[in-house]
Amino acid sequence: MTLPLAKSLLAAGVAIVAVALVWWWTTFGDVILYGYLSWREAGRCLVRDSDLCALAKVLCLGSHPRSVIAYWTSAFWLGFGVVSLSLIALPQRRPAP
Repeated sequence: MTLPLAKSLLAAGVAIVAVALVWWWTTFGDVILYGYLSWREAGRCLVRDSDLCALAKVLCLGSHPRSVIAYWTSAFWLGFGVVSLSLIALPQRRPAP
């Protein structure tokens, strides 16, 4: 893979992870601030779904406009995968002889 393509993939992956973090905070921020979930419990919802996360989504969506869609954990993993792929694809530099 060429260097420009690997760098583009890295930028896209970082952007996807950043958007996933903002999306997660938009969904779970109020639940954390009101003390319904701790940072640790809500942080688990960043990477995997559970019944507790589903309940938190229902609680927090009541305070959001309906245009905000509940957080989707696969967004984080998609970004993480793209970042990983780009780092693997970066050409290895060899030291000068």
